[in-house]
Amino acid sequence: MGSTERRFQRIPESFHMQCRRVGSFTEAWRRVATLDLSAGGAGFECEEPYEPSDTLELRIELPSFRAPLLLHGRVVRSRPRAGGMVECAVEFLDVTPAQQGAIDELVQFLSKRIE
Repeated sequence: MGSTERRFQRIPESFHMQCRRVGSFTEAWRRVATLDLSAGGAGFECEEPYEPSDTLELRIELPSFRAPLLLHGRVVRSRPRAGGMVECAVEFLDVTPAQQGAIDELVQFLSKRIE
């Protein structure tokens, strides 16, 4: 697979997600805005940067979910954007079959909306 190819289709979608570093129980959850979602990860924009290889707890709250989807993700990219914001990308880690099923359903639903 070339460096420009992706394993999963990205769906451009903006919704709110919360995140914090794994093990940082004193760190407050940060509210971030997603830029895109795929079956394997998400892109988001935040005010303070995370470092590549940081492991994050992710809390995805969507109206169609009864409870927040709680996941772990590793930061694979972090770069500055205009206006002092930072764009980050995370790869989901240790996803259970139930969590992957929920993510896959969401990606499938969103991809049909943008077709």
